[in-house]
Amino acid sequence: MKKKITPMQISVLFTGSFLGAGFLSGQELLQFFGRFGAWGLAGMVLAIAAFWLFGWMVLDIAKRTGHTAFDKIILHGTHPVLRGFFSAVFLLFLFGCMMGMIAGSGALLEQLFGIPALLGDAAMTLLVLLVAVTGAAGLVAAFGVVVPLLVGAAVVVGALAVLRLPTEGLPALPFASGNPLLGNWLFSAVSFISYNMMAAITILVPLTQEMEDTRAIRRGLGLGSLLLAVIFICILLPMILFRALVGDAELPMLALASQVFPALGVLYALLLLCGMFTAALSSLFGITSRLEVRLGGRLSRRFLALLCALAFVGSIFGFKNVVSYVYPLCGYVGFFALIGVALHFRFLHKTSAAENAPAP
Repeated sequence: MKKKITPMQISVLFTGSFLGAGFLSGQELLQFFGRFGAWGLAGMVLAIAAFWLFGWMVLDIAKRTGHTAFDKIILHGTHPVLRGFFSAVFLLFLFGCMMGMIAGSGALLEQLFGIPALLGDAAMTLLVLLVAVTGAAGLVAAFGVVVPLLVGAAVVVGALAVLRLPTEGLPALPFASGNPLLGNWLFSAVSFISYNMMAAITILVPLTQEMEDTRAIRRGLGLGSLLLAVIFICILLPMILFRALVGDAELPMLALASQVFPALGVLYALLLLCGMFTAALSSLFGITSRLEVRLGGRLSRRFLALLCALAFVGSIFGFKNVVSYVYPLCGYVGFFALIGVALHFRFLHKTSAAENAPAP
């Protein structure tokens, strides 16, 4: 008999589904929350509450229906056009993640070693293509240890920065200029919630049938939300309190780590580079596996090379710009996916209530 996933394991899976290299670089939190000061903290609370709520809805839908496909969780019924649309949006989101991680690698190498960002982008693109062509998917699992180490390093850097560096106060800015897609704290939080939930659905749903009962799922999500809140605050608060230091940096947490201890900056950079490589490779595998299912055959090496070349071209846009513009656009489209999840959840519960109602 297969061992069930416990509440503690659910909490780790839930938390980990949101902690990509973009999150842990600090750039995502700076763009979506840090620019709004105290209102950004309010957005953080909203985001964590929404992650718990939609996480519960998604797992409940998967548990009741047995579905594991992304589009079948979002939509009840057939709706082939809408299913195709949301599948396409998710593929574009994965491609945006791949593009962002390649751009982030170039920014990291430039920030740390002075290597031109374009050369760094090219090197990461070639490495991802080489590993993808050789079919070494196991490397994704092998690098899985990097994210927990990076989380630990981010918490340590954030805590040490607050203790050692002079802070700048806590402003309250409900609106921010510079990016029309993230003009106020509420829209920024909604966009952040939406695109992160798209990624979380694909990670959590396939494991639903191995989870214990609904009570265990609720407990796991509750523990995961608390853990996520601790990590969130350890990265977000420094983004707000050290605005002058991190505001223009492509990789804010790396800039902060280098200020706290230069050696810590190097360690953080190496972990972040490994995390970005893993995220780019995982995104590419996610794209190819879904296309292979749709097309009914294995994709050629030329097609993989084309995807990587397009991601490299997109990475020239820059990591900060990818996070500032590509991610929010995916988030606003993903908002409609969350509406679909809520409607699907409501339909299942109404149907269940009607079936269980006592006969007149």
